[in-house]
Amino acid sequence: MKRFKRILCYIGTDSNEAALSRAVSLAIRNDASLTIMDVIKPIPKGIAMVDNTTASDELQSIMVNDHEHALLARLAEYADTAVPIELVVATGDPATEIIRQVILANIDLVIKNADGLSAPGCAFGSVARSLLRMCPCPVWLLKPEIHGAFDRVLAAIDLDADDDVHRNLNHDILKLASSISQAEQAQLHLVAAWGLWMEGPLRKRMGDETVDQMVTLQQAKVRRTLDELITAVGSDDQNIQIHLHRGDPSEVVRSVADTIEADLMVMGTVCRTGVSGMLVGSTADTIFSELSCSMLAIKPAGFVSPIQVATGV
Repeated sequence: MKRFKRILCYIGTDSNEAALSRAVSLAIRNDASLTIMDVIKPIPKGIAMVDNTTASDELQSIMVNDHEHALLARLAEYADTAVPIELVVATGDPATEIIRQVILANIDLVIKNADGLSAPGCAFGSVARSLLRMCPCPVWLLKPEIHGAFDRVLAAIDLDADDDVHRNLNHDILKLASSISQAEQAQLHLVAAWGLWMEGPLRKRMGDETVDQMVTLQQAKVRRTLDELITAVGSDDQNIQIHLHRGDPSEVVRSVADTIEADLMVMGTVCRTGVSGMLVGSTADTIFSELSCSMLAIKPAGFVSPIQVATGV
């Protein structure tokens, strides 16, 4: 896997080493540069030390320096890796500052531990959710307390995609999942849900026999689309365990992830509302609210983050 050339790893000074270790490993594998980033809360203006000699700006600078030294200490064990590493300590809202750094440094992958509660069925925290919605590059969220090495990688695709943007996103999802599974020597699974639009009302109006024929045709069409995707990616479907089920996409994807005990899900976060970056697709939003495995989420080509517009970067 040589896709990523500029990797950003966000770690708090008290977080575990899972994200940092994987980021360094990926940087070595991809011949990539690595940015290690932390974000601290800004000190309110006018706050001073007890002796009234240290202003808030100076105190903020002292805190930034302390965090930089803490990160340097954590990086000591990776000193002999020859990975180009830059330290960035920013002040402000974590998600916003991460995205600003992504845009400024042209980062192509963000890695962080999944914040919030990490027990199965619990949601990703607020920083993770903001990154999934607004970060323009892929975001890799790790849940190390649940899974160690990746043994089962699950690619979740949308076979209802009827435009080039979403078809290309399916291609990128499967390509990336395939690459990771090869690098990790993991099983590669693919999940997709399908159905006939407005099947219930159609049955009332047209009858079961006619609609059953439509369902059969739809199933064949979906299978052809899937086969074309696998061929286009250059994968061998004999090496992919395919889970193609009829039903609600959110329920199908979540059920398969639980059944196979997926360690990593690769999926797209797509805005279908016309408001770029503000919402993800309903399927993705439902899934990552309850996902118990790690997630690698990617945006379609041309996605524009609202942080870029809001900050004037």
